[in-house]
Amino acid sequence: MSNSSSSDSSDNVGNTGMDSATLAGVISTVITFAALIVSSIQLLYQYYTNVSLNALGARNCNERVMGPWARATRRRFRWLELRFEIIFESPVLFVAPAFNKRGPVVGQPIWYIDGSEQSHQVTRTAPIDSRDAAMSPRTTGVRQSVNVEATWVMLLQNLQFMESESKTWHDRVSRNNIGVPRVDPDAYFAGRTLAVGVQAQTLSWDFVPNFKKPFATSNISHIVEIAAMLGIHWTMWDPAADRYRAEGNGFVLLGSFVADQGIVFQLIKHDRTTFGENRLIPSNDIKRLCFGFAPTLYKPDEMAIAYGKETDKVLYTDPILPLLRLGSRQEIMETLTDIGLPIHISEYFLSEDARVSHLFPVVFDVLGMLGRSISVEGCSYRMLPNPTVFRYDRRRFQTQRLLLEFKARFDSMVREPGLDKWAWEAIGAIQSSLQRLYPYLQDPSVDDYSPVLLDTLRSIVETLDFHLKDPVSEGILSETAVLEAEHNHVETTVLNVVRDHMACIVADLRRRPSRLVDKVPLGGRNDDGARERGYVRFLFDRCRYATVHRFRSFDALHESLDHYVTLPGWLTSPEMSSMGRIDSDDDEDEDDGSDSWWKPHARRREITWCLLVFRMLCWLQLHDFHRDDVMIPRNATFGSRMPVYII
Repeated sequence: MSNSSSSDSSDNVGNTGMDSATLAGVISTVITFAALIVSSIQLLYQYYTNVSLNALGARNCNERVMGPWARATRRRFRWLELRFEIIFESPVLFVAPAFNKRGPVVGQPIWYIDGSEQSHQVTRTAPIDSRDAAMSPRTTGVRQSVNVEATWVMLLQNLQFMESESKTWHDRVSRNNIGVPRVDPDAYFAGRTLAVGVQAQTLSWDFVPNFKKPFATSNISHIVEIAAMLGIHWTMWDPAADRYRAEGNGFVLLGSFVADQGIVFQLIKHDRTTFGENRLIPSNDIKRLCFGFAPTLYKPDEMAIAYGKETDKVLYTDPILPLLRLGSRQEIMETLTDIGLPIHISEYFLSEDARVSHLFPVVFDVLGMLGRSISVEGCSYRMLPNPTVFRYDRRRFQTQRLLLEFKARFDSMVREPGLDKWAWEAIGAIQSSLQRLYPYLQDPSVDDYSPVLLDTLRSIVETLDFHLKDPVSEGILSETAVLEAEHNHVETTVLNVVRDHMACIVADLRRRPSRLVDKVPLGGRNDDGARERGYVRFLFDRCRYATVHRFRSFDALHESLDHYVTLPGWLTSPEMSSMGRIDSDDDEDEDDGSDSWWKPHARRREITWCLLVFRMLCWLQLHDFHRDDVMIPRNATFGSRMPVYII
């Protein structure tokens, strides 16, 4: 009996009613269950944090990084891999006319940035911070921030800000000019030939090559054009090393090649940005200027033809010189050779030490005489990308004074008798244009960007272009073949005049002392108009004479003209005919076999020269260039569709 009691008590350990084996099993079960719960929690935590939350880029596709574009981010579960795939949308940026309906992403809508509230919404762009927009030119405090947001978000914001602020500036200018018709913003933008378009592309983070942030996509050509629109000027362009840098208007744009990614650009904003009178003209023609090409007045407008915008009757022939290639010294030399300058004069521009400027670089004489007028009717924007390797600085001269000096000199010549009907038609066009311009040139309250002044200049340049292109001004028959031949003859005459004009200037710049530079006060702070007066006097006394007179060489021309204080008016002047003949060996291709010391078609040459010089001055008044904008050769990039990324 006693043995039985002791045995029962030993099996019921601690009065639990369970034997030791059962208790051990219960304890192990509890521990195992607790371990299962802990392991499950840990597994769920790891799964949530590493698979669901991170999900190969989920944290990099939130609103802090992408802005409103993060709202299109979604997760897609991949059952075979038991994980989430991150699907996001990012913008594709390109430059095209606002009425273009074809974009790089097939089947996606195109949104053109116009600065309106609706444009902000459809392009998923948050309004720019007013504090950033009003940032003072030199911020005294240290701006501390973490580089979290993708720079293309800031790019979209500033493109919207560019449109909205420039629109505000333009409205203010229009209100200040009484009598100027108001432009409907919607209708104006719908007809623009240059705008930044945005499309959404859908991507998976699984196939993003080593990017830590979502990226925007564009191509190298459009990046150059967008930078020009923002007022950013390139200071480094090295495609061999894939190093790119541009600065201006408070921005820095950096580009480089990244392995497994391609060419990657980053935009940095460090100062105040403004988009007023420094805003680029929104015209498709600036695309070529960004790469060193300037279309001539004889080149048909392909954009107008392609979209059916051309309303004028135009004779579409292949021009002799459709483009001015000015993006490097070598290209300038080749262009001047194409115009007809002797090779020894064209090669003068290859030297880095060559003196190539008078009031402004000589290349702008050619650009003003032959370059197509790039302007938008009703707009007060004048700025263009500089297509040349030379700096254009208007602080040294005033184009209004140049026009006034031209008027004074031209009016004194018009009194000369003996001009034929054709000559009087061209001269009458110049004289009436000068009379229209004179009130604005005399009024100091008229700004360079005055809508009335710019509209007048546009009209004048169109009139001058008509006389420089019109093949029927001498009674030529209207058959197409005859018109084409006469059209080429007109262009040939214009190019010959430009050739002689340029050769005369270069020959003088090569002299020591130069009458144009050394004997005219081009420097200093004189503000009495002496520089402009000396320049116009040189044009009329030297360049005009060089276009009509036969001479042995341009150096001989200057030596012979050094004996004359001033030259007479038109070709009929008795003073002109009394000057001795200089034998010529320079114009054999135009020699008509006569003993005359005038060049063939001298009358037409002289009138053409007046048309070209007046056009040059009007063109330079109608357009402007930023003095920090200097072309770095990149002509091979024009039209390139090489993709680039903006992070």
